[in-house]
Order: sequence, then C-alpha cells, then structure tokens
Amino acid sequence: MILGLMGLLAAVAASLLVHRVDAVAHRSKPLDAVIDGPVIIVSGMGYLGFLAVSGRPAFSLILMAGGTVLLSVVNRLKHRLFREPIVFLDAALTLQVMRHPGFYVPYLFPAPVLAAGAVAAVVMAVLWGVEPPVDFSARLAAVLGIAAGLAVCALLATLFFPARRDAALRLLKRYPPSLSANADFSRYGLLCSFFLHGLWHVHQRGQGGNPGIPRFQATPAAVPAATANLPHLVLIQAESFFDVRRHMPDAPAELLPHYDRLRAEGTGGLFQVQTHGAYTMRTEFSVLTGLALETLGTDAFNPYFTASRHRVDSLAWRLRALGYRTACIHPFFLSFFQRNRVLPNLGFETLYGQEFFPGDSRCGPFVSDAALSRFVLDWLAASREPAFVFVITMEAHGPWKPGRLAHEPGAKDVADRPMDIYLHHLRHTDAMFGTMADGLCGLDRPAALCAYGDHVGCLPALHQPRDMGYAATDWVLWPTPMAGAGSTRSLRPEEIGGVMWDVALGKGRR
Repeated sequence: MILGLMGLLAAVAASLLVHRVDAVAHRSKPLDAVIDGPVIIVSGMGYLGFLAVSGRPAFSLILMAGGTVLLSVVNRLKHRLFREPIVFLDAALTLQVMRHPGFYVPYLFPAPVLAAGAVAAVVMAVLWGVEPPVDFSARLAAVLGIAAGLAVCALLATLFFPARRDAALRLLKRYPPSLSANADFSRYGLLCSFFLHGLWHVHQRGQGGNPGIPRFQATPAAVPAATANLPHLVLIQAESFFDVRRHMPDAPAELLPHYDRLRAEGTGGLFQVQTHGAYTMRTEFSVLTGLALETLGTDAFNPYFTASRHRVDSLAWRLRALGYRTACIHPFFLSFFQRNRVLPNLGFETLYGQEFFPGDSRCGPFVSDAALSRFVLDWLAASREPAFVFVITMEAHGPWKPGRLAHEPGAKDVADRPMDIYLHHLRHTDAMFGTMADGLCGLDRPAALCAYGDHVGCLPALHQPRDMGYAATDWVLWPTPMAGAGSTRSLRPEEIGGVMWDVALGKGRR
C-alpha cells in the first residue's frame, strides 16, 4: 500500500513538473485548483488505472510519467512545426488521425521519438518481469481512488450543462481565456486551456456580443443579372503552394513560368494566411465565408466542427442566388475535415471526390494536378450555365518522404530530399495553372481563374523564418486585373471572396 501511495505522489509530482515547465506564466506560483487541478486529476487517475491493471507501482509510475513527457514532446513538436500547441478542438480530428496516420505521424512522431518509444517499451517489458505485483488491497484502493476521481470529473462536467451556465461564467470571469492558443497555453498549461476553451465554446460563443460562426441568414435577392453574361469562376486552393523563391535565393528564376505569366497578365501578391503547415480548413473557411478567424472565437480552432452542423453564409450561396451552379472538386476523401457535410452547408450543390478519378491519374500517392485540371475543364465545357467551381488540389500534400516518386517516370532524376520532392510537385501545380488558363480561353463562356496557397508546407529547409512574410503564401487572379495587369495586392483569406464577387458582377471582366 505504501509503495502504491508513493508511486501516486511521484506520478502527480512528475506531471506537475512538466506542466509548470510548459505553463511559463505559472511556473513560480503556488498550487491553483483550476490551473493545476486538471493535471493532478488526470495524472492521478492515469497512475491508479495502470496500478489497478498491472499491480506494479514502479511500472505504473514510469508509464504515467512517460506518457506525460510524450504528450509534452508531441505538443512541442506541433508548436515548432505548426506554430501553436494542441488545442481542444483537435479532439474532433482524432478519427481523422487514425484513418490517415501518414499525414500526422511523420511530423508529430519523428524517428527519434519512435526510437525513444521503442527503448521505453523494452525497459517496461523488463520492469514488468522483475517487479512483483502488490496485493489485492492495494489494487482495490486504486479502484476506489479512480472512482473518487471520476466523481470529481463528473462534477466538473456538469459545468458544461445549460443549468450550470452561471457557475461556468463565474469561473470564466476568474480565469478569462484570451482565445489565443499560444497565450493561454503559456498562462494555464495544456489541460486547463482545454477546460477553459471548452467552457467558453459552450457558454460564451456567439452570445452577448462574443464571436462565433453566425447562423445562416437567407441570401437576399441578388443584383439582377442575365446568366448568359455571367462568367465561369474557378477558385483553386492549391495545396502548400507558395512562391518558394522568396525563401530560396538560389532557386531558379524560371521555377514558376505559368504563375509568373498569370501574374503579369492579371493581379496577385502575398496571401496572408493565419496558419502554418496545417489546418487547411481554417484558410478554406475564411476564403469561402469572408469571416476572419479572429472574429470566430473558439470556432477559429476548427471552424468546420461547427459548419458541419448548420448552414453558414458564403460566397457559394450568394453566387447561387445570382444563377450559378456551384461545385467543389477535391480528388481525395470528402470525409476528410467532414467536407462531405460542411461543403453543402456552405452552398455547394455538387461534390466530386477521389472516386471520380481513375487509378492511373496519380503522381506520388495522390491524384495529379494534371488529371485534376483535365477534369475541371471537361466539367466546365459541359456546363450550359455559369458555374462556380472550387478546386482543392492534393498532389503536393506532404509529407515529402524518400521514395515518394520512385515509380514516377518523369521523376527519376529528382533527389529524395523533401525540398526536391516538393519542388517537383510545385512545378506540376504551376503547370496546372497554365493548363487551366489556356483551357478557360477555349470555353464558350467568359471565365476567370483565381488561385491561392492554403499554407506554407512543413519543409525542413524553411523551419527558420527569415522575414515577417514567412507564413504568407501567394494568390493570383487571371485574366481580370482589379487594378491593371501586373498589379500587386496583398490579401487576407476573408477578402478573396469579395474579389470573386466583383468578377461575377463584371467589374474588370475579360
């Protein structure tokens, strides 16, 4: 019994130590029931759970402490790569991580972490064999301790119920979250941030002037327009696209000839995305709805979590009121980010996923940009009505692992370094821009093309930014310059829908 109690205290102390290291603003302060309590409860219940099952105090202590350290390491890796810690709405992506581990494991569990895990597993196996189990009374005490912890968790969970809203608001007043993931992590630590953000999401979001995703409002009658004069609109969200020449002085000047041509004939510039290396749905949501992330409160962490549950005003809804057909073409699983539920709520009538692309249309693990451009142009050629097509590319998606292009006939001379693989795909994205522009010129209806990068990719060569535009990608509108051919204009994601709307209404149309 004494060994079990000592193990419990050690496990809680180890977790609190890691918590204080992470929560910079709380390091030297006394214990706080709200800030430190979640760590004590979770670590204590975790240790007691391992003890109840294994009966081995040292084994349970190391397992619990190791889990705490692993969580901290993964969190720090996420922050280094994606510029923010784990947030509470990341839990909504758990099933996605399990279905598509290749998108996440290489970043959050790199080789050194996996190697350390393998060594730890061997040590734990040896410890299991040499440590004698405790008697039944110690295991029973552990079960009773777990029951007590569950009772406390149940009591805290009631704060999320409507009947306890007043109590939750009082707590939020004493511990107000800033809703900045980085600031709140430094102030409260990981678990307390989860708890406070969750309470805010349930009780404050969208109420009393607080931000949140607005409920759908019926689209007002649009400006009358003869559909025969409306142009096709193609909006491309190009995976990990950005003008890498800004960060690579030795990159060839002719790396992106088609993009350069479209820029010279149209307009474009920096695209001031709010994320780095991931969270495509944040950029995507702002582009389609015109809502800035900073106006969304906790919905900004994963706007598609809410958008999958109700309709949201968007560019697609407004264009439908003008007489447009609306379609999204994305050659991947439409269940990813719940797009199969979100995009109809954002006004898209028709969705085309990877099932519409044959197996020979791939470059690397994903459908090629060339095949995607052919599909889009064929679909537009068959449309007798004006169409708004939102295209989400997939070919350039990371991670860019060695061997990715081993079976690509045109990639035999490409080195197996991530940057070289990425540049190979980047050239294909650039070629797609040219193919799309040329193809749009051959349609019976006028057309406009707009493309942007969703975020900068997590490329090792770019981990250390050299300037403030590090996270920015690029955008281009062709052939309808808003301020003269070759003009430059920096945009935020929420502004690009207004540009497309102006094109639809004929402002500067080809």
